[in-house]
Amino acid sequence: MGMERSMTDQEITRLVSEVLREQVPEAGFLGAEAVSSSDFDGDPVIKIVARYQRRPDTKPDPLLNASHILRSALISRGEDRFILLKNDVASEKQTESDID
Repeated sequence: MGMERSMTDQEITRLVSEVLREQVPEAGFLGAEAVSSSDFDGDPVIKIVARYQRRPDTKPDPLLNASHILRSALISRGEDRFILLKNDVASEKQTESDID
């Protein structure tokens, strides 16, 4: 069979971390986690959560382009699953509870 092996979640996490640390250094990259999953149609996807200290001031926001950069890096290594990227920015987290 000509079916290629998919990358493991650990391999993807390592690649994602290398790429994002290099591509968006001004965001203060903290880490990433990749998990193999399925989308609502049952197709295989990779869910990635990337954690940063802050959102860069540059425009356009380099975090918005991160999914394209990651997808290209994964495709170049034979990984063709679609990625769902969530950028988790620490400085944007609410620190106090809402008061109704």
